[in-house]
Amino acid sequence: MLQIMKYHFRILLRNREQMFWILLFPILLGIMFKVAFSNISSSEIQKPVSIAVVEENNSDALKNIKTFLEKTELKDGVALFVPTYCTEEKAVSLLKDQTVDGILYTDNSASDTVTLSLTVSSSSSDTVRMNQSILQAFVKQYNSSVSAIADTAKNHPENLEALLQSLSEQVTYTKEVSLNKHNTDTYTQYFYNLIAMACLFTSLSGLYVSLNNQGNLSAIGARRNVSPVHKMKVIIAELFSNVIFQFICNLVSFAFIVLVLKIDLTYHLPLAILTVFVGCLTGTTMGFFVGSIGAFSEGTKQGILVSGSLLLCFLSGLMVGNMWIIVENTCPVINRISPAALISRAFYTLGIQDNLNQYYQCILTLVGISALFCLGGFLLTRRKRYASI
Repeated sequence: MLQIMKYHFRILLRNREQMFWILLFPILLGIMFKVAFSNISSSEIQKPVSIAVVEENNSDALKNIKTFLEKTELKDGVALFVPTYCTEEKAVSLLKDQTVDGILYTDNSASDTVTLSLTVSSSSSDTVRMNQSILQAFVKQYNSSVSAIADTAKNHPENLEALLQSLSEQVTYTKEVSLNKHNTDTYTQYFYNLIAMACLFTSLSGLYVSLNNQGNLSAIGARRNVSPVHKMKVIIAELFSNVIFQFICNLVSFAFIVLVLKIDLTYHLPLAILTVFVGCLTGTTMGFFVGSIGAFSEGTKQGILVSGSLLLCFLSGLMVGNMWIIVENTCPVINRISPAALISRAFYTLGIQDNLNQYYQCILTLVGISALFCLGGFLLTRRKRYASI
């Protein structure tokens, strides 16, 4: 068996087509992801909120609001709001043009307080919706503060100084949260799915293991079926060689993403490497199983594997970032059995959660799927007989 593994390793090294799809293609796609997503998330977070403030009069309340807006900071001295003071007609025009994220009005209908009201427009942009949420929080906080000051001044004037002191502390409307002591970039999920795709592309090597042991599909298979070596011995040796070889290739891609592209995937590093190995195992056995079904041509089975792998990666979020959530809301069973979704979810769990129960669930499911693929492939190939070879 060791001799079979040795020669099969040499065959794999000489297969340039597989080397491209397993090794070079993920690296090239990773470079394009890095260029496309570089610094996008940080620029979105740091951008101040544009707002129009309606100037109906030059009252003391409006002056206080101007001062309050100018002193509210994002961080490091950067202003949170960029106000534009104008008439109501001009403010509505700016909102329609999406030049500003909202309009602030002063409301002095109450006799003893001057509060704020906010007008926003519907938007499909995540950034605009986030800015509108910040504005709503700001208006709510301001109105609550004004109401509390007026009530305390009227009923408990002795507590007014303490209240003003507490309100003078800056309120944080945006907060950077570190999950599991790592700053999780929104776009890192694309690299999780990229690794999942590379693992599933190992199915092409598993396909050739099956084809090369079927006498009606390849010349090599015809020779092997008349040789004295037991078929199962050859299949097991070649499958094992494929898994190890593809695992090494994917580790190279993984190292390139981490060391060259500087994508932080090193949290729980031993478990991350285990995920790559189990992903390669699942991909290889999937190719072996598909190759064992029927007497379809090599090209047909290749097409099934490539299109199937890309479809699974699409559903897990390789092309559309929130696709995993859409599938989870509409048909969650797909996320429970899809190898691409399980691999990417395993990496996601390692990156943001301290509780790794979901990670182990994903890994055990992948191992179970691999066992089913392996068993199915063995049952389909072990007793094949040919009338003529």
